[in-house]
Amino acid sequence: MPHGFEPIETPSGTAWRRFEIQDAGRLPQGDRSGFCYLDTETTGLAGGTGTLVFCATVARAGPAGLEVAQLFLQEPGLELPFLEALGAELAAGRGLGTYNGASFDLPILRTRWALSRLPGELPEPVHTDLLHLVRGLFGARLPSRTLREVECRLLGFEREGDLPGALAPEAYFGYLRRGFSPLLEPALAHNRQDAVSLYYLHQRLLDRLEQRETGLDGDELYELGRVLTRRGRRADGWRALRRSAALADGAGSAAAAVLIARRLVRRRQAAAAESLLAAMQRDLTDQLLAVTRARVLEWRLKDPHTALKVVEEALSHAAGPWTGDLERRRRRLAAKAARRARSDTRRGRDDGVGVEQPALRGELLELRQELLVEPVGLVSDALDRLPRRKRGAVALA
Repeated sequence: MPHGFEPIETPSGTAWRRFEIQDAGRLPQGDRSGFCYLDTETTGLAGGTGTLVFCATVARAGPAGLEVAQLFLQEPGLELPFLEALGAELAAGRGLGTYNGASFDLPILRTRWALSRLPGELPEPVHTDLLHLVRGLFGARLPSRTLREVECRLLGFEREGDLPGALAPEAYFGYLRRGFSPLLEPALAHNRQDAVSLYYLHQRLLDRLEQRETGLDGDELYELGRVLTRRGRRADGWRALRRSAALADGAGSAAAAVLIARRLVRRRQAAAAESLLAAMQRDLTDQLLAVTRARVLEWRLKDPHTALKVVEEALSHAAGPWTGDLERRRRRLAAKAARRARSDTRRGRDDGVGVEQPALRGELLELRQELLVEPVGLVSDALDRLPRRKRGAVALA
């Protein structure tokens, strides 16, 4: 047997378990008391009914430190007690954290539980897949989202002499064939370290979610706001988005402003949305801001002339992902603005003024109303005050 494993009795036979307590440092446990973290090693990465789980580690914070319990499948025929021991470890927790466990670890364990004909279902506390949080909060900044890369980037952990997880199946098969494998101990150590790292990674993610960090930039606040909103914490999410928009320091701030503007439009506050987008455009040249502002001006405020100016100004900058949309929008807005101008001209002629300049038409209409209410004796005086080029239009009126 590998070093440190001891036999434990289960209703179906003997399982092998290694238990140790590690110093958890000074990280506050908070509401994570009773929360456990699971990592498994399997005989293949494809999953399916032919894949065995030969090793599983469950780590949880205890009164004396971080309790790390590791179970090992000595041979495939002992899978039943192995799964029973693992089920007992999971049942003792009120919450479960994994890394990609929703797509890999838990489905395989459910399959093995069903194939072993164990009663009921695999005990599963309330599950949190930390990979999903990492993608939402840090995904845009991480070149790779493997647990080892996340440890290095977010936690500062640097493993030395660690066995890659892809070699774990080979280590176990060598053990089954020869009764010994030099790779088995490193594979088991790798599994234990993965589970322990999840404890610290969860704390790092909670600090971000609870907004206990300072000095976040616009992109980080935007990612935080999106994650909080999806998880049902809408008030905290919109607060983070407003902070991101207030910084106005990048694409994240622009995207946050667009989300806020859309929310204002849904609340029938299109003028406020347009003011926000205009203020953001004074600091940023993001094309998404221009597209959103043009939409608000065209469809909500019915102002195609200003929308056309916004689009033309955005196109005067460097090309971007929204250039094609802006080009199509400019052609449509130009045609709409021309139709609006012709419509205004026809409306002026129908009023009997017969001039094309909107400002002059408004002035003459106002004067006509004044003449209708003035005494007859003052009409000639009013006409005398008009320039000669306007007297013919008033006469027609």
